[in-house]
Amino acid sequence: MRIDQINSDVHVGELYGKVSATGLPSTVYHVLAVNKQGILLQNMDNPLSQFETTQAKLKQSGYIKLSETPYVNLAVSQKRKTKSTTLKRCPYTFDIFANRADYERPHSAPLTP
Repeated sequence: MRIDQINSDVHVGELYGKVSATGLPSTVYHVLAVNKQGILLQNMDNPLSQFETTQAKLKQSGYIKLSETPYVNLAVSQKRKTKSTTLKRCPYTFDIFANRADYERPHSAPLTP
C-alpha cells in the first residue's frame, strides 16, 4: 500500500479529537498539512503545540474525525475588494463651509418679486 493512499482520507483543515469517558472530545487537533511523511497536527487549545504523525498511529491512538468538512478555509480567494470612489459621511456631519449639515437643505437666497 502506498503512503499517498494511506493519507488520502485525511485532508487539511479537518478536526480530529480523542473522546473522553463522558463522550465529549477532550483534545481537539487541527490538520495543518498532509504530506508523504505524515500528518501535521496542531492543538486547538494551544496553537504552539504541533506534532507530526501518521494516519495509522492517529487511528491506533483512538483519535476520531470530528469534522467532515474543513474547519478553517485555507483556500485563497481571488476576489478583490473594490475601493469606493466617494467618501461616505454621516448625514448629521456639520459642514463648516456650507454652514449646514448634510441632511439639511441648502440655504437659498430669498426670492424677491
